[in-house]
Amino acid sequence: MTNLLAKRFGTSPRLELLSGEWLKQGMGVKTGKFDIGAGGLPPEVNWEDKAAAITLIKSKTGKALASLLVWGDNERYDWSESFDDVVNHLAANMIKYCLEDDRGAPKSKYTLNELAFKMARMTLHFELYNLWPLYSVEGRLLFSGIDMSPNSYRQIWSKYQEKMLDDIDYLMSFINQDVASYRYELSNV
Repeated sequence: MTNLLAKRFGTSPRLELLSGEWLKQGMGVKTGKFDIGAGGLPPEVNWEDKAAAITLIKSKTGKALASLLVWGDNERYDWSESFDDVVNHLAANMIKYCLEDDRGAPKSKYTLNELAFKMARMTLHFELYNLWPLYSVEGRLLFSGIDMSPNSYRQIWSKYQEKMLDDIDYLMSFINQDVASYRYELSNV
């Protein structure tokens, strides 16, 4: 990953982890601190507690997205499974929205499932790296391998991209709520 691209990772306001600094601090690869408290003080919060905050997120897709945000900029972290979990969730929701709208497959070479998957990958990638302002609709489609006219995309399919972004917002609200609840529990031990 290039340095310039890496600096954009997780900078989208939509992906703001309210406890992001707390989660990321001390989550790198280093020796854990196993102090159990001294002089009647509670034990210090360590990387295991922070990893538990992610593990205890109730939504499987929320865990995947939180993992991407916390470790995704670490070159040693294989985030393909987490990325795919979120993409599959977004694509499945898009298919559901299309069925609700009675929207069939596009008049192109894609099935609805194929297009939903491609759009979900594009949406998540562009959101993770905050690339929206850098690419035109045509550029996004070209970059993402979606063979479709920009006008067709704008007129028909872009509303499903917006719904995916709403789904990401929804996931972020659950992530932030679950992590905040966990932090509260830790402070009241």
